[in-house]
Amino acid sequence: MDDLQFRRAIYADPDCSDEAVKLAAAEDSAKQEFWNEMKQLDADLKKASKVEVPEGLAHNLILRQSIQRHAVDKKRTRVHLALAASIAFVFGISFTLWQQPGVVNLSEHALAHVYHEGDGFALKLDGDVDLGTVNAKLASLGTQITEKVGRIYFANFCNFEGIRSFHMVMQGENGKVTVFLVPENDSHVPVKEFSDGTMHGETLEFSRTRLIMVGEEGKSFDKLKSDLSKRMQFSA
Repeated sequence: MDDLQFRRAIYADPDCSDEAVKLAAAEDSAKQEFWNEMKQLDADLKKASKVEVPEGLAHNLILRQSIQRHAVDKKRTRVHLALAASIAFVFGISFTLWQQPGVVNLSEHALAHVYHEGDGFALKLDGDVDLGTVNAKLASLGTQITEKVGRIYFANFCNFEGIRSFHMVMQGENGKVTVFLVPENDSHVPVKEFSDGTMHGETLEFSRTRLIMVGEEGKSFDKLKSDLSKRMQFSA
């Protein structure tokens, strides 16, 4: 097994039990050392990513939206008020769905992930990860970025509510942007656009994959979103 095959296998699963991988590591101390490092990194990431959504986060988000909606509704006609009531009804159904056991609101989890994973360590890093390294890891998720899309400060696997996903911090047009690639899952409820007043985000739907982008409120990441949409390829 050559070095590239070995690394891809380890990137895909640091706890790989494939006999060919074990044999390659036994015959090459450098491979064994690399494997040990990846196992430790994977363990550290799993530990860091086991964050709880802050108590009351969903309530606070909904309360803020309700206050804003109420201020607007006071200026509307009866027809608009009826429309607002209909929207509120639909929102109430959606919120009930989010509370069902096993259902995950992706926007809430993405915000919690950005704020609390290792005290936000990923956003503090000042690395410069090359595209080849990123693509070697993305291969296990059936994804590739065909062209360079700007500086990548951080890129590695993460645990997104029990789903092996990918976490990047990239340079946007107005600062750092957190990007999550999350394999599609029936228990996840995507929200196209979301905000908590400090951070805002968007969810893009691709073939069997969701791309979630989070940046500071008021700072656009439209160009990065456009570049990623054009330059990401997903295997069939």
